[in-house]
Amino acid sequence: MKNVKIILVITCAMSLLTAFSCNNNKSQTVDVENNAKDAITPLVMQGDSIPETAEIKIIDTFDTGEPMKIHFINSHNSDSVYEKQYYRTGKLFIEGALISNLRTGKWVAYYENGKIWSVGYFEKGLKHGSSNVYYDNGQVRYTKNYSNDVAEGLWSFYDDKGNLLGEVMYEKGQILWQKGTTEQ
Repeated sequence: MKNVKIILVITCAMSLLTAFSCNNNKSQTVDVENNAKDAITPLVMQGDSIPETAEIKIIDTFDTGEPMKIHFINSHNSDSVYEKQYYRTGKLFIEGALISNLRTGKWVAYYENGKIWSVGYFEKGLKHGSSNVYYDNGQVRYTKNYSNDVAEGLWSFYDDKGNLLGEVMYEKGQILWQKGTTEQ
């Protein structure tokens, strides 16, 4: 199967999605290769991809009928390969890849103003690797590391100007040492 890296525009996503019936579990096949330039939303993940032909399935909606959560389904084997969730306003809230309906790889969450709120990595649905959370001014709020959903390594905490407030060192979920802060 040919994978296509795509960059899409969020404003076009909502127009595409609102063109669908917004009832739960409705779906429509979309030829991603031909519609990618003016269709769904930005995939900020480097190296992630959506199959050439994907089906968009609305998983959940707000009480207004607008999409809250959608999955991109591989039309060849019916697997969900990507998920996007939205704020009530239609702005993108969170997105990332799926394997066997479990979060996998890089996931990005956004403030409603479009700035990145957090970036984290998953493996088989568990937090695995680094996780960064940002203030809405773009400064790092904290960095954390996980191994199979368990705290591991150095966690660092910052104020909204980028000044280090404290650190905590973990090994297999246990605090080895901390300075400048209590566990957060």
